[in-house]
Amino acid sequence: MDEADYAQDRIDAEISSAIAARVIYYGVSANECDVCGLLIPSARQIAVPGCQQCVQCAAVLERVR
Repeated sequence: MDEADYAQDRIDAEISSAIAARVIYYGVSANECDVCGLLIPSARQIAVPGCQQCVQCAAVLERVR
């Protein structure tokens, strides 16, 4: 294997890890964020079915993962 093969293997592993770590909720969206307690706008509830966090908290959680 050459350097390009090693790099591609690394990319594939990173993508697989990111997909496995992503939490996907289905069902009813929460009315209040389970992190900060603020109301989740109805537009977000419709756009992201099953969401449990507001946009700001979800962004922070995604950066932590």
